[in-house]
Amino acid sequence: MLAGTLVAGMTPRKPLHAEGITDTPLSLSTLTKESPQPLTGQTITDRDGIEHSLEDFRGRPTIVHLWATWCGPCITELPALARLIPSLTASGIAALPVSVDHRGPEVVLPFLKKLHMEDFPSFYDTRRAIPASLEETSLPLTLFLNAQAELVCRHAGPLLWNTPDAAAILLRLMT
Repeated sequence: MLAGTLVAGMTPRKPLHAEGITDTPLSLSTLTKESPQPLTGQTITDRDGIEHSLEDFRGRPTIVHLWATWCGPCITELPALARLIPSLTASGIAALPVSVDHRGPEVVLPFLKKLHMEDFPSFYDTRRAIPASLEETSLPLTLFLNAQAELVCRHAGPLLWNTPDAAAILLRLMT
């Protein structure tokens, strides 16, 4: 099975039927910390069209969750992520849901309204620069950054965001 959806216009770095790739959501407790890797020069745009560097979130652990309106697994997991965001924020974790839809807010905001998720935080990477820089081709793609804005874990495919101790698990992973 595929881990999420192929990001259109990108050349896969490995076969999409790669061993171990699945559409089944992965438990957060199975994520493992990697050696910190700099993730510099990456920017996202907010609903108001203001550009932010991922380094702007330095000082606290940050989750960058890349998704799209046309990605089935992304749509399935969004409500659980939305419910978790207040707990993440209370734990000192920045959560940045980043749509990679080419048309950005024009498509995303009406989509979120249909899901009754108008208050869901919206950021955009319409050029898909973040997944391209990491040679990632599948969605959803979640990046876990430590407080120094370094990548310490990434996962291509859906995650089980509705774990009762999710914020604590993620805080341990990113610190």
